[in-house]
Amino acid sequence: MILNTGVGPIDVEQQLFDLDRADAEDSLAEFIRQSWHVIEPGQVYTHGWHVDFICEHLEAITDGVEIDGDFYNRVLINVPPGTMKSLILNVFWPSWEWGPRNLPHLRYVCAAHKVENLSARDSRRMRQLITSEWYQARWGDRVSLAKDQNEKLNFVNSAQGFRIATSITSLTGIRGDRVLIDDPHSVDSASSETQRDSEVTTFLEAIPSRLNNPISSAIVVIMQRLHEEDVSGVIISKNLGYDHIMLPMRYDPARAHPTKLGLADPRSTEGELLFPARFPLDVVERDERAMGPYAAAGQFQQSPEPRG
Repeated sequence: MILNTGVGPIDVEQQLFDLDRADAEDSLAEFIRQSWHVIEPGQVYTHGWHVDFICEHLEAITDGVEIDGDFYNRVLINVPPGTMKSLILNVFWPSWEWGPRNLPHLRYVCAAHKVENLSARDSRRMRQLITSEWYQARWGDRVSLAKDQNEKLNFVNSAQGFRIATSITSLTGIRGDRVLIDDPHSVDSASSETQRDSEVTTFLEAIPSRLNNPISSAIVVIMQRLHEEDVSGVIISKNLGYDHIMLPMRYDPARAHPTKLGLADPRSTEGELLFPARFPLDVVERDERAMGPYAAAGQFQQSPEPRG
């Protein structure tokens, strides 16, 4: 729509386009809202405060925030399944950094317990997003994929930034500016001492050496708790310096604490639900009955206990 105000024509649609683009560049959460239809065209976006909470901590990494002289670049996030954790970390954040934040040179190593499912799925989704008409119309001058290195699990852009999807036990020879660990254990592997120990050992001994810059590159772990001695448990027990974002399905004031950025779970009533718009009480209770107390304690409450 073109309006003539007497001082020259004004393209209202272009103005709205520019405003929306500027809002998406300023806020990861807003970028998620605007781009959701590209990733999930058949699902209406449902927002929860936890999305803003997680995004603010990822934005601090993007902005190069320092705390007591050290870069803010080690984050552990424990949230229940179904709360968009994989999409936020592995799809939207890298896409936001490349285009809206004009950091296309960044390199991402994205690992999960199996490359065939989580890693491959999110690699496809990110590629779908950054090659979409919606994204290219806004940031196509910043981000384009190299035609000769555009594969299912590995794609490179024209600024030599890349995204590689792999399993947590197959990280040899890969380095990145962001190492993103999403559910390093499956339910089965966490229950197996041999498999769990292998995944934990890889995390402790291989992940720190997979960074482009040992000082400023980031490691972010996002997962549901599956065992007392899973990767999260080791990070906490060994006091590895990670900022711990712990958001249980039901609010537990005894375990709530502010993060290193000074942000705290906004809930105040014990048992208050994390994401009632998507997981109302009847749904949570139904799922808890099906899961049983052991799985619910770990996956929902982020407080794994010995089975039985």
